[in-house]
Amino acid sequence: MARIALLIGVSEYEPGLNQLAGAVKDMEAMQRVLQHPEMGGFAESEIVVMPNPQRQDMENAIEKLFDNRQKDDLLLLYFSGHGITDDSGKLYLTNSQTCKYDNGNLIKTSATPASLIHEFMENSRSQRQVIILDACFSGAFAEGMKAKDDSSVEINQQLGGKGRAVLTSSSSIEYSFEQAGEELSVYTRYIVNGIETGAADTDNDGLISVDELHEFARKKVQESAPAMNPKIYAVEEGFKIKVAKAPVGNPKLKYRKEVEKYLRDGKISPTGNRILKRYQNELGLSDDEVKEIQNEVLEPIRRYQANLKEYEEALREALEYETTLSQFTQNELKHFQQLLQLRDEDVEPIHDRLILSSNHPSEQTIIAPPQTTQPLELVNSHLGSEPNTTAVEAGEIIKSFSNIQAPIQTDDLASEKGIDYTRLRDLLTAHNWKEADKETYEVMIKAVGKKSGDWFTSDELLNFPCKDLRTIDQLWEKYSNGRFGFSVQKEIYLSVGGKLDGDYDPEAWRGFMGQVGWNDSITYDIFTRRGHLPYDTFRFVGSVGELGIFLFSRIETCKL
Repeated sequence: MARIALLIGVSEYEPGLNQLAGAVKDMEAMQRVLQHPEMGGFAESEIVVMPNPQRQDMENAIEKLFDNRQKDDLLLLYFSGHGITDDSGKLYLTNSQTCKYDNGNLIKTSATPASLIHEFMENSRSQRQVIILDACFSGAFAEGMKAKDDSSVEINQQLGGKGRAVLTSSSSIEYSFEQAGEELSVYTRYIVNGIETGAADTDNDGLISVDELHEFARKKVQESAPAMNPKIYAVEEGFKIKVAKAPVGNPKLKYRKEVEKYLRDGKISPTGNRILKRYQNELGLSDDEVKEIQNEVLEPIRRYQANLKEYEEALREALEYETTLSQFTQNELKHFQQLLQLRDEDVEPIHDRLILSSNHPSEQTIIAPPQTTQPLELVNSHLGSEPNTTAVEAGEIIKSFSNIQAPIQTDDLASEKGIDYTRLRDLLTAHNWKEADKETYEVMIKAVGKKSGDWFTSDELLNFPCKDLRTIDQLWEKYSNGRFGFSVQKEIYLSVGGKLDGDYDPEAWRGFMGQVGWNDSITYDIFTRRGHLPYDTFRFVGSVGELGIFLFSRIETCKL
């Protein structure tokens, strides 16, 4: 039974892709813990490291990793670097030669498709295969962070299988981050820490399984950077593959696990401290050793708390600077939130405390600040969170939004049914995509004479008032710079072979959902896939596919 690992880190890239200084350091850190005899237990001769490989060398090494193996061999592939998807959502791992066309699309022959890795895995006799990908698979971006991927992708579908476990640094709708000034990426830092300290061995059996390692890293990542959401995809025994050893009976590890047990909301209660003092004495640990362990356990939580404090200070300063927060300032705050890796739900209590309690005039819009704020120089390094968006196009989106500071009173808000579209217009102007999505359903269900929570019928969609449909669609198109809207979605549906003849075509509808990114969670971000929104209306019909056909057919007859 052999234990064989291939570790790849790509920091150096051709023009068009960001340099990732930490990727090779990630690889080296993984090498250190895996080849340690008391940790990973991989023989030095059985670990291949590839810093900044060329494409052919990288593919040869991956094929060799899986070829000519025995059933019980443990094969581990680790990759830190950019991941890119093509226009059909297929994943490619990059190398030092990977490059893009002038329009921002990937030159596919310069990268390694996940399907090739899948083939190698399928053909391997080994039934213990572990893949660890420190790369993004969709949609956030922040200053000081370097995104490692474009777009949404179904990882389990492309790299799943018998006896396999695939660990990813984020879900398929998020970016994972390499933070400026840090030695290691957020995700790899805690993968390494879990192995190095043995803290990932939650069942205390002296071995660290894949699911234990994932759960430890996930918990630590979300304590530090809650906007990230590491995922695990495993089949059959894949969850329980043992990847490392942990010390049994080690006093420091015992104490560390007790600290984790008595940690609540980032603090240890007075009673918890008394209990831990007892453990310290029983285990014979010095005050310095205890302080070091507690600091290490609390580090990710303190980082999160420091980020919250910094965001609160920024919001206070903004409120002191402006009586009413302008759209530009709200955009800046949203951008700063993303930089700090904070979710909307993390900052909402701060907004409530500082704005709602004082009845600040901008309270209605600041609670859900726009989702579209990257400085132009950072947008130019954006990898394109959907295949049809180049960095230049993304920059143009930001330019066009910067000129929209207030609702345009000349918008045509006409309605055959007496519907007031002012709120929808205002939400879209503010780029509050989530609330605008909800409001779209509300005005549409009202336009057919029903109340909130009711469902549409096919006849109601096929006869939806054209004037109202035109108003809704034009508002979405205008304030998303042509990225969102029902007419945009209709074009995409037709482009994948969909027909408007009233017959439901499951294959075409699946292709449409893949193109607009509906195969996973919904993302309220301008850099999500073109046609991703509106979405909420599609939830209120018996069959989402039928809704698409009937609604798109009505758009066609209304000549939108």
